[in-house]
Amino acid sequence: MLSADYITGTVLDADTSKSILLVKLATTGGEFQNNETIRFKVGAGDREIDYKDRLIRAKAVYYANNWHLESVFPVDGLQAEIAQVINNQLHEDTSTKTRRRALRDGDYIPNFALLDQNGRFSQIKQLRGKPFVLNFIFTRCMVPEMCPAATAKMSELQVVAAQNNWENLNFVSITMDPTFDSPGILNEYMQANDLKPINFHLLTHFDSSVVEDILYQFGILTRDENNTITHTMTTFLIDANGKIIYAKDGPRWSVDSIMKAAEPLFN
Repeated sequence: MLSADYITGTVLDADTSKSILLVKLATTGGEFQNNETIRFKVGAGDREIDYKDRLIRAKAVYYANNWHLESVFPVDGLQAEIAQVINNQLHEDTSTKTRRRALRDGDYIPNFALLDQNGRFSQIKQLRGKPFVLNFIFTRCMVPEMCPAATAKMSELQVVAAQNNWENLNFVSITMDPTFDSPGILNEYMQANDLKPINFHLLTHFDSSVVEDILYQFGILTRDENNTITHTMTTFLIDANGKIIYAKDGPRWSVDSIMKAAEPLFN
């Protein structure tokens, strides 16, 4: 396997049937020249995302007689500039806070902007007017009682909410591992865990410092350890005005507890 440095380039065309992106390279390293046009193969999750005419950043890896792109992140597109302004404001606010002032019951959450599983920039305030459940996970988590269990509960909660005709209840999971969890990876994760994209939002960002600010705001602690991430866990229920009305620390929350806390929002 031969790896190049991270590359950036504009996607000129996409052949989704063959999982190929045609990319005109800009900033490059390793094997490529500036302005060179290369056909790259991509994974199943990236194949379903519309990258055409967008600037992307990705890691180029050569194997099986083809160049492949991994960790593909779009860095421009609709709302990209607004997202940068919003996240700069978030960073300024985060720099004034201490861990003891982490967001909890009764607090209003700040606005921030991330990329969803479709590669679109999305502001959290775009969910205003609808309550949502928010948690933090990462797709490579191998501890059964942590992220896998949390995602299974979120999936079950989505089903139960639909059975109660709570169509306005949304679900948000933000990765703790943005270096690996690109939109394409999140897209695959959503499908593998039977999450319904109609009201489920898996979020990441190509700038890991943005995610770090959000983790800090919500009081989520992480540490890289033995090729994985050890972390705390909290699940939040946020009302239609952006106010936290329920927060449960640890992985041992139940679907019933969230449903009970959310019931007043739908009566």
